[in-house]
Amino acid sequence: MADLVYKTIVRAPTFIQAGGETFQPRSKRIALTAAQLTTLHSAPVSLVAAPGAGYALVFESLTFQFTYGSVQFTGGGVVMPVYHGATTDLSVTGGVTAATVQAAANATVLVISTPAAGGLPVTSNAGIDLYAASADFAAGNSTAVVTLNYCVLKLG
Repeated sequence: MADLVYKTIVRAPTFIQAGGETFQPRSKRIALTAAQLTTLHSAPVSLVAAPGAGYALVFESLTFQFTYGSVQFTGGGVVMPVYHGATTDLSVTGGVTAATVQAAANATVLVISTPAAGGLPVTSNAGIDLYAASADFAAGNSTAVVTLNYCVLKLG
């Protein structure tokens, strides 16, 4: 019930009109294992598949819920949403700090799309991945749940 209220009250104003069609915002929830967190740099996790020719995914926000296990991660880099095969942070604001993933504590971080002046380029027919800049994390046995909020935009 809380999820329904969230979508109705908070996200309803973000409808997009394109080509005469209305697109509702979408949400996807993905559970990440310690193994997936460890390799976010070398093997980014696919959050949403490419939408098909003539469409683009538009990032809106991401909630990163980190659950500490019993062994801390080391290394790694900023965790951020990117288009598949790319390394540019779709949130522009810096993503989730490596220190959040390295900590011996639970954490919930909200990353919101706030494009810089001039906007952020949208990539046609590309999925959205979760990526760690700089390097993979090492060790660690914690997990996370990511909730991605996005829209599908018809191009042309």
